[in-house]
Amino acid sequence: MKIKSDYLLKLFLGLVFLCAGVYRIFFWQSAISEIQALNIGFPAIISALVIILEISGGLAIIFNFHTKKFLWVFAAFLTSALLWMLILSWKTLLFNAGVLFTFQTTPTDFFLHVTYLIVIIYLISLK
Repeated sequence: MKIKSDYLLKLFLGLVFLCAGVYRIFFWQSAISEIQALNIGFPAIISALVIILEISGGLAIIFNFHTKKFLWVFAAFLTSALLWMLILSWKTLLFNAGVLFTFQTTPTDFFLHVTYLIVIIYLISLK
């Protein structure tokens, strides 16, 4: 049985969001600190909403339930977060851009390179 590559990408993405939401539950204070660092009000409420979005959206994508709607929500969510980070920290991002091109033994680098590998496999599998 051949699994479609677009489903594998959806499965991967759904698992990423699901795991992020579960992680925030177990490291609740860290989740709140993240929101506080972004200078967003009501960090506990926002953190809870993010957890609900990540877990419900991750499950929805995994089980192919209103997938397109959740993908749009996540696209808007990530775009907003990235723009807000640029507004708050563009100088720091610019001066630390070199770390993008070094391989470090950190969970972030490992995950980033796994993501690259998945994209490469997907592109190879296209007909």
